Amino acid sequence: MPYKFIQSEFGDGCINIDDLSIPLDPNNRHYQEVLDAIIKDGADAFEGDIPTDLQAAADAKKKEL
Repeated sequence: MPYKFIQSEFGDGCINIDDLSIPLDPNNRHYQEVLDAIIKDGADAFEGDIPTDLQAAADAKKKEL
């Protein structure tokens, strides 16, 4: 099942998969797993478009590897 970005009414958002809500926090291990999935699977990792800031974070992480 792909990840899905959920925009909140307050302007922030989170990433959902199954029953897990993942905060947009680089220190969160699940967030890092999302970035790894984007690096590995690209657009197939997400339902819909990958948010620009998440793609940028995945690209930056990929450069570090």
